[in-house]
Amino acid sequence: MATVYGGSDSDITSGEVSAVHRQPTVFDYSQSNQFKVFFPIFPITEWFVVRANIPSVNLGQADQYTPFINIATVGDHITYGDFSITFIVDENLKNYMEMYNWVKNIGFPFEHAQFNKLDRPDYQNRSGGQKYNPEKDTYSKVNDSDLYTDILLHIMSSKNNLVATCEIYEAFPTTIGAIEYSQQETDMTYAQCEVGFAYSWFDVKVA
Repeated sequence: MATVYGGSDSDITSGEVSAVHRQPTVFDYSQSNQFKVFFPIFPITEWFVVRANIPSVNLGQADQYTPFINIATVGDHITYGDFSITFIVDENLKNYMEMYNWVKNIGFPFEHAQFNKLDRPDYQNRSGGQKYNPEKDTYSKVNDSDLYTDILLHIMSSKNNLVATCEIYEAFPTTIGAIEYSQQETDMTYAQCEVGFAYSWFDVKVA
């Protein structure tokens, strides 16, 4: 008969206890430097990314009130943590300007028209409500979805094989960190920049 713990009929033997079935099949550790980032609209930036993260996931809880203690029950609302990347700034600031121009085009600080000055690298611009693809010499309508992009974070094994892909859906940059310069550095250092993104949600798919 199962031993009762705190009013529950579960016991410590309710799970799989076979030593053979409980052994892991993979003994290698995930290496934090084994990853690749794909930015559809930031082709230069992705080559210089040195840090990225799979965001945290938080599932809220609800309390069931009783005369004794409040019992925690599972919630149904997920909130996601911050997603950010850090990249080394190239000497001509091309990757920085790629990110800066994207934010500037979203915020349109000069005129009341988004993407009225610069085209997106994937040719989805907002000029006249059309986007132009020079490879096909065609135009098509655009909408607010063109303000966003999906980001892929590929997790690699120690042998550089794809292990999993984290896809960040409907992301857009919200903050671009400062680039620090100093003539007091004694060693050779490279300027870095951190970019924070907002997004709808993300999913992780194992290869």
